[in-house]
Amino acid sequence: MVKLAVSMGDPAGIGPEVTVRSLSLMDEELRREVVVVGEAAWLQRVAAAIGGAEQALVFTEGDGSFEFCKRQCQAVVGSVSVCNPLVKALPQLDLGRDHAVFGEASFCYVKCGVELVRKGICQALVTAPISKHAWHLAGHRYPGHTELLQELSGSSKVGMMFWGERLKVLLATTHLPLARVPEVLTIDLLEEQVLLLYEFMQKIGLSGTIGLAALNPHAGEQGAFGDEEERILKPALARLHKLGVLVEGPVPADVLFHQALNGRYAALVALYHDQGLVPFKMLYFSDGVNLSLGLPFIRTSADHGTAFDISDKFIADSRSMEAALALAVRLAGD
Repeated sequence: MVKLAVSMGDPAGIGPEVTVRSLSLMDEELRREVVVVGEAAWLQRVAAAIGGAEQALVFTEGDGSFEFCKRQCQAVVGSVSVCNPLVKALPQLDLGRDHAVFGEASFCYVKCGVELVRKGICQALVTAPISKHAWHLAGHRYPGHTELLQELSGSSKVGMMFWGERLKVLLATTHLPLARVPEVLTIDLLEEQVLLLYEFMQKIGLSGTIGLAALNPHAGEQGAFGDEEERILKPALARLHKLGVLVEGPVPADVLFHQALNGRYAALVALYHDQGLVPFKMLYFSDGVNLSLGLPFIRTSADHGTAFDISDKFIADSRSMEAALALAVRLAGD
């Protein structure tokens, strides 16, 4: 059975809620193999606010030590193990707002989750949404989870992938202004990112061809609409072909996603954030999964943010978190 570490995310957002909802739907045997990194009392209050089956869950918190997590195997039906790395209880602050203390808490939850995986106590990490601004208020200047996970794991190369059953997309660049994308794209970067995807596909047994998106309309129309395809994309493809990588392109983006949905490509590489995520979220807005490549462990995440606008209403859709948990189990079991 796969053991999962699940960081509960920013306490002021919907992370605790979607975590609780997802756990209530999980098979009892598998739930016993989950350790939530967060605060049991906070999760218990969230469960009570939701009501229904969630209210029946019992969150049991130990002393925050790794030894406690090792011996966690609850005999009580409906119970969930919680590892809390913090000494002080979370303050009762308003939901739906950024707080430095919550930024510090969610940051510590992620760090603790990584330690649980690196020490072999858990086999995979699933993260609920954090607030980047709250992290910044707490003094942690990371753009998001991926960069922190890369640093903590010592990984030299990482990739951000989005997973749906019919569409799987890796982003060659992530959170950049659109104007900077052409200057950041290089032959080396594209080779690195496509190789990350190819090696991951090989590892999990996902066969098929990778499709590489063009940057410009009509793939540049032989230089009429830009020359990045000729200067950068095609040389990168030539290198990859020499390495035996099954990749095609550059394919105009307005064609590529249609072809993927009709089975031509097993996975895609988009060149910038919205090029990949607009079509992906048209299909998987509620149940897509964010997946990190290049780490020495499996990490999945709900594919949405903290949703501060509804976090005090307890009406959040937990399907993305459910899918993230299921994918982590599936991949860590391979």
